[in-house]
Amino acid sequence: MLPRDPDMLVSYLNTKLRDEYASLPRLFDDLDEDPEEILRTVSDAGYAYDSEKNQFRPAAVKKSASQKPVAVDDFCRLKFLSQVRFSPKGSSACFVVSEIDRRKDEYRSFLYLLRGGKAEKLTAFGKESSFIYLDEDTLLFPGKREEAADKELPDVSSRFYKLSLKGGEAQLFLTLPIPAFRPTPLPNGDLLLLGDTFPGFEDLYEGKPKRLAAWQKFAKENRDYEILEQVPWWWNGHGFTKGAYNSLFRYSAASGKLQRLTPPGENVQDYKLSPDAESVFFLSTPVRPLLPIAGAGELKQLRLTDGSVKLLAKSREDFELADFAPADSFLLVLASDVKHGLNSDPDFYKLDYESSELKLCARFGESIGSSVGADIRYGGGRSLIMQGDVCWFISTRFDGAGLYKLENGRIEAVTNRPGSVDCFDICGKKILMTGLFDMKAQELYDEKGRQLTHFNQAALRGKYVAQPKPLNVLRDGYEVHGFVLEPKDYDPGKKYPVILDIHGGPKTVYGQVFFHEMQYWAGRGYFVIFCNPTGSDGRGAFSDLRGKYGTVDYEDLMAFTDAALAAYPAMDKKNLFETGGSYGGFMTNWIIGHTDRFKACASQRSISNWFSMYGVSDIGVGFTEDQALSSPWQDPEKLWFHSPLQYADRAKTPTLFIHSFEDYRCPIDQGYQMYTALIKHGVEARLVAFRGENHELSRSGKPSHRLKRLNEITEWFEKHRS
Repeated sequence: MLPRDPDMLVSYLNTKLRDEYASLPRLFDDLDEDPEEILRTVSDAGYAYDSEKNQFRPAAVKKSASQKPVAVDDFCRLKFLSQVRFSPKGSSACFVVSEIDRRKDEYRSFLYLLRGGKAEKLTAFGKESSFIYLDEDTLLFPGKREEAADKELPDVSSRFYKLSLKGGEAQLFLTLPIPAFRPTPLPNGDLLLLGDTFPGFEDLYEGKPKRLAAWQKFAKENRDYEILEQVPWWWNGHGFTKGAYNSLFRYSAASGKLQRLTPPGENVQDYKLSPDAESVFFLSTPVRPLLPIAGAGELKQLRLTDGSVKLLAKSREDFELADFAPADSFLLVLASDVKHGLNSDPDFYKLDYESSELKLCARFGESIGSSVGADIRYGGGRSLIMQGDVCWFISTRFDGAGLYKLENGRIEAVTNRPGSVDCFDICGKKILMTGLFDMKAQELYDEKGRQLTHFNQAALRGKYVAQPKPLNVLRDGYEVHGFVLEPKDYDPGKKYPVILDIHGGPKTVYGQVFFHEMQYWAGRGYFVIFCNPTGSDGRGAFSDLRGKYGTVDYEDLMAFTDAALAAYPAMDKKNLFETGGSYGGFMTNWIIGHTDRFKACASQRSISNWFSMYGVSDIGVGFTEDQALSSPWQDPEKLWFHSPLQYADRAKTPTLFIHSFEDYRCPIDQGYQMYTALIKHGVEARLVAFRGENHELSRSGKPSHRLKRLNEITEWFEKHRS
């Protein structure tokens, strides 16, 4: 495998050209790597091939001078990869590729097949965002390709299509009377599925026309009302729940009917089939009156042979269930000790199938999955897979997300490179990963780290992509780790404006991945600086920010900003700007009440008042009590102390507020309150609110809205530059 470091790569190639190969084409003929990717890598590093000398030499011109800046709409030209999965025997793999349709102002998703080293497009409808393999040559995916018979009546049915990999069009395979998802095939041709249950119409799954008509009549008559009987009553990105919850069902191939496997009033969060296909394990919670934010609940085993249910484990104050995975010899259980509240990371436990005894398998205390921030993803995929008795999983460590495995109580790294493994699958010794590596957009990689696809090569060809320069600050015995992006055509003798970008979460990280908005600003001549303050992910207890919001994290961010200004004299501290979203929006609101060092700020999808956050957000009750270590009744003074709104009368910084009307995570009233407070105290402010968008505006909002958002922020900074 070729070296990843560009300078080492050039040294390797020059040695080969000097000692073994008379020309570059002959060398490329013997390499498995893509020649265009190699040339792009060395070109971006400032080297060019000299055919007369048969060597790579430093380019005669500064590398960024001949490159174009990343454009504001370049994210619209990218492809987004997700949901990679091998066929049962590994002869092929399928994955989802999503793209942006500028004309329709929407995202379109397609199924692609990887077979024989080549990726080919399987579907063209543009709505295929998930799938499963029924067998080695057949895919099953959900969709609605036929129009409803009566558009005036709400349609709650779900349809699944079957597609043969031997050729032909997708065929409608089955129609179910309720919203159903997450199908899992059983050996006899049946399917396990999760499906929606509606209060008062728990029997809707039976498919009786009269019950469907009654539900449609009820839904139509009550469409102007919301009746709340549980908390939370809405979810970001989904709207009002109307009391609906998930139940586990079995679809009979013989009868074409659904069978309910879990009782009404029990919400199934997740389920997984045992290796012998005789049992299904599931994590569930009571529906009312209070649903947990995530995890918790009870872990149960349902035997498919007789329908019997057995309680295996349940959450308690010092033991919170997070995930589970059936192995050949045991059930792997992930649970945290809750020492760091909601953000506690899990350890691994083994639950014996026969005795149901639960024993600690391995201390871990690190996150599962990738929390590396990026704005060029769309769609998800698996982050934990059991193969035999070996667990493979993605974990965020420090500032990157890699692949790890747990075997016989020992955890070891499988990949070790900067960036992020976003999702993966494994079959035998073969691994496929979608990832963000080498400051490129998403591509597909194999177990050796070789890039298998080049969906995004053309979109970024010839563009200046700033490489993150590490910058670390030592504070009180711990390190604040961050990065600097140098502006295009950077000249140390000139002065450049600076943007401090603060991540969300707070339990996420900034790492060495392509971030479109940051690259856009670097291309426009800004330094972009970003770091991982206290509260960030990837470092165990470092993520514990409970009861400290706006204190140590604020000090970390200011210390990092000071260090960046000191390290780069070309940074113009008179033109210092700041922005952030979600937790980063909270910090923006906090910053403007505690310093006037920034020329202008942009607060996005923020928190400003923990009191009103408590009663409105979809995670407000549990999240506020946990993170602020208070409630409106327990310690209101502390809740107010950590609310940026308290300090808004001190603000002097011109501030732009970005919010969305359907943001139920950090509801729009949070932006309204802070904006109004600034106007009240004579501070220049502007609020831009987006209809039809939620908390995910910057990542999966309508393309036109994402462009509007980024232009608003950039123009706000440009307006206030001196």
